[in-house]
Amino acid sequence: QQRDWIDVVVKQKVEPLDHILGSQWNIHDPRFVKLVRPLQAEVKARGLWACHLGPELGGKGYGQLKLALMNELFGRSRFGPIVFGAQAPDTGNAEILAHYGTPEQKKRFLEPLLNNDIVSCFSMTEPQGGADPLVFTTRAWQEGDEWVIDGEKWFSSNARYAAFFIVMAVTDPDAPPYKRMSMFIVPADTPGIDIKRNLTFYGEPEATHAYMRYNQVRVPKDAMLGGRGDAFVVAKVRLGGGRLHHAMRTVAQARRALEMMCE
Repeated sequence: QQRDWIDVVVKQKVEPLDHILGSQWNIHDPRFVKLVRPLQAEVKARGLWACHLGPELGGKGYGQLKLALMNELFGRSRFGPIVFGAQAPDTGNAEILAHYGTPEQKKRFLEPLLNNDIVSCFSMTEPQGGADPLVFTTRAWQEGDEWVIDGEKWFSSNARYAAFFIVMAVTDPDAPPYKRMSMFIVPADTPGIDIKRNLTFYGEPEATHAYMRYNQVRVPKDAMLGGRGDAFVVAKVRLGGGRLHHAMRTVAQARRALEMMCE
């Protein structure tokens, strides 16, 4: 019954949004407020909001099988995931904050993120080495009670709309390869953050993947998420499930393409 409901809502109410709205992360667009918020309210009333999360975070804890069956339906649309509270990169960033955030960070960032009152960015990939963290050069060093972050990031999805960034940076260049980096949370209004330009792909209506420059950006000591040198461990918390979710949505896109070919 739930899958039948999702199928009808996505095809009749969600898919049309792909043709009339811009970026699905531009949550402060008045048209988003008018057209998407009511659909999100329907999903919440149906008990299908943020089902990738456990009950302690306001989700259903459905597990990978039920998630796959849901994603196969709402993943057909650009707006499907955000209507159901399951959009990347916010899902993975929420998992990081749930595991490693301080109570203050959870109050400031996690709670509004789960409500889709804000959106976020995972800033890991770099222009000189793609997504291979072993060749990253963005670094962070400690000065007093602050961390200073300096370097460039590439394809930082959603940066232009994000309220905060989760940034992977080299803190211990002489350590073994998988212990060189640490993870930080950086509010978007922190001085020194520069979006050099926004990029697009797959024919997206707006360029939302940023080429970033962190110009000696200063964050407090407690901005480190997890232990020093533990960025790989922290990243796996979000990337493991995230890869599965992307695969689920890819199945949805392939299924929709097949249906269009058969029409």
